[in-house]
Amino acid sequence: MLKKTAEIEQKLRALFQLSMSGDSVAYESFLSMVTTIVRKNLQFLGGKKLSPELLEELQQEVVLSIHQKKHTYSLERPLLPWIYAIARYRYIDDYRQKKRLPAMVEWLDDTKIEKDTTEAIDWDELLAFLSPQQKELFVRIKMEGQSYAQTAETLGLSVPAVKVGVHRIMKVLKDKVQR
Repeated sequence: MLKKTAEIEQKLRALFQLSMSGDSVAYESFLSMVTTIVRKNLQFLGGKKLSPELLEELQQEVVLSIHQKKHTYSLERPLLPWIYAIARYRYIDDYRQKKRLPAMVEWLDDTKIEKDTTEAIDWDELLAFLSPQQKELFVRIKMEGQSYAQTAETLGLSVPAVKVGVHRIMKVLKDKVQR
């Protein structure tokens, strides 16, 4: 298995290096290999939850991201982990965008609150305990997946203020869920 992975890495690296020097045939072969690798990786990440349509959409987004970010890749580093990371982050971004929240919420302090799988978390009820400003912070960071920096810039706050605010919100929600 490791030997096969090493061979794939070598072939991808060779094709990538040729394509960076302007060889369009090598780049086409590189993208073809990457497409297959990304598809398998997304199937692994999504399991049976991924519909064929969503799998295709995510695959195209990942390959497009690889194309757009190829200039950021450092030739001294392995190529496969870079590809896997892009696929994983695209999958997570899609998950967050569609607000498919799992029944388990990971809190900032790494404690977890698990709800019975038959009982879904009623987010509207939980968010009712928050002020409008707190609710906006929570939705932007935890539901939409915005970064602290993006949220801070949008709301005109400092990054530490956003982090403290989110931490306080999580504490309030954690207390309400545990009751």
